[in-house]
Amino acid sequence: QEMLTEAKTDGVDAAARHRLAEERQRLDERRAQEEQALLALAREWDAIAGECHGDKRKLLERFKQHLAARAYLGTVIDDLSEALGEETQTNASHRRH
Repeated sequence: QEMLTEAKTDGVDAAARHRLAEERQRLDERRAQEEQALLALAREWDAIAGECHGDKRKLLERFKQHLAARAYLGTVIDDLSEALGEETQTNASHRRH
């Protein structure tokens, strides 16, 4: 967030561009990990779908946490791409105002 704020106020020189690109790559990897965690949770959900017990609530809470993390990472990655002057491709038709 600090690098992003600096880039927005001071502009992006070559060193800052490199740091932002590295940070974006790191965040992309974290987002991919969140995606994998969500897929694993989906398999767990499918395994207990017909059952009626408290594990569903625990799974739903874990889904919420991973979905929130994925959404946050997506927003930060989009902001970094914007600071780098690159187009962002998002599946959402509407973003922040």
